[in-house]
Amino acid sequence: MKKTLMILFTGIFFIGNGFANDLRVVSFGADVAGITSLDKSFDPDSYSVITQIFDSLIHIDLNGKRTPALATSWTLIDNNTYEFELRNNVVFHNGEPFNAECVKFTYEWVADPANKAGNAWILNTIQSVEVLTSHKVRIHLKHPDGMFLFRLSMFGAIVPVQYIKRVGLAEFYKNPMGTGPYKFLKWEKGRQIILKKNSEYWEKEIPNYENLFFKIIPENKWVEALKNNEVDVVTNIHPDDITAIESDGRFKTMRRSVLQGYWIMMRFKGPLADVNVRKAMNFAVDKTKMIRVQNGGLGTALASLGKNGEIGKSDRINPYPYDPAKARALLAAAGYANGFKLKVITIDQAEKLSLSIKEDLSKIGIELDLEIVSRPDWAKKVVVGKMTGAPYDGDMAINLVDNPIVDLAFHAGLFLESSSPWSLAVDPEFNKKFQMSLFTSSFPNHVKALSLLDEYIHEQAMMLFTFQPVSVFAMKKEIQLPGIGVNGHIDYNVFSRAK
Repeated sequence: MKKTLMILFTGIFFIGNGFANDLRVVSFGADVAGITSLDKSFDPDSYSVITQIFDSLIHIDLNGKRTPALATSWTLIDNNTYEFELRNNVVFHNGEPFNAECVKFTYEWVADPANKAGNAWILNTIQSVEVLTSHKVRIHLKHPDGMFLFRLSMFGAIVPVQYIKRVGLAEFYKNPMGTGPYKFLKWEKGRQIILKKNSEYWEKEIPNYENLFFKIIPENKWVEALKNNEVDVVTNIHPDDITAIESDGRFKTMRRSVLQGYWIMMRFKGPLADVNVRKAMNFAVDKTKMIRVQNGGLGTALASLGKNGEIGKSDRINPYPYDPAKARALLAAAGYANGFKLKVITIDQAEKLSLSIKEDLSKIGIELDLEIVSRPDWAKKVVVGKMTGAPYDGDMAINLVDNPIVDLAFHAGLFLESSSPWSLAVDPEFNKKFQMSLFTSSFPNHVKALSLLDEYIHEQAMMLFTFQPVSVFAMKKEIQLPGIGVNGHIDYNVFSRAK
């Protein structure tokens, strides 16, 4: 069976003109926060690199289905216990064997609050890992967890315990060793991250290229970089660029509606502590205009956190309609007829959306003080800041994020659960409902609880809801790609060169 490697916000490419074995991609505009799963950051750009160097127990395919990776099979022993058979004859990039001890070390290290790992919240239902044999483990959970197996894809990347014990964490962070399809070679800060093919990769079909370059280029220069042969795939281009790219015989585009969104997180303090204020803001925003200016009209307005095709989305709610008069009435009833100001941090890729929202909210008296930064810098300020005790002090934070594990609980936990490194919100009732959606090993019960949670998020206007985009990728014509994954990621093993 073909296994898949999921990656965040990146692409695979073929380089012509004598460089057929080099792959160059641009998907972030500044240095990422980290390149190992033990780092303090938890952001899409870091994981676009991490998932090339490391493997997890489970992968997810183009259609959102779980497939074996470092684990070849798994069994639910009881509501709180899973048993995993591990893949034999896998080695880390330094030759160290992959085994059950590496799984135990990785998950228990990440789960230890003292280590402040950025992905600790995603693995926080793990109680302990029991080594049964060199290639069999049992993972004991604190409670039943309907999302558990999805958690182990991507974010549970396994690290080499003996290497870390020998060289220490500081050296591991600088020179990571994984079992993934590419080996870390060099990080030229501000320019590029260079990875080299792992010729001993356990899945023999991939990778097909000798070198992978993550180019670091400002977002507004990406299309230009493609045309100038500096890169070979650009992710998330603006639809306004489609015609210019497709009219050039060297390139083509691909698109798909994916489990992705422009997420606007709110801090429930000051005016935003009032649900009527949050509802007013949702009524004040023209989503049709927003979709047009940010994504060339390619997208679907969101009613809540749930997206079309996502596990747990409720179909019983509709998007807030554009109604400025109702928005003003709600503000007045809440005591804010004269409006107020909010401090907002947004990624550069969401600049057009942010300016559209700023314009709409100004019409009801709400002024936004926008700080526009690269996505890696956003992660450092918001995510790493919270993890290291220097949290972002603004009112709202805007980012473009996909759902790599397909389950709505991932975004619900990431954006809104109080302990998440991303969340600005504190809502005890949400926390309770979120936990209850997970406390089951019954998948139907998990889905039903998530649907109710999606409705609660809508009713409480816990975010400023935007839209589910059609993601557009631009690439050289030589690239063969059967499709984009439903979760917005790109699989290495589905790419091939034109014959």
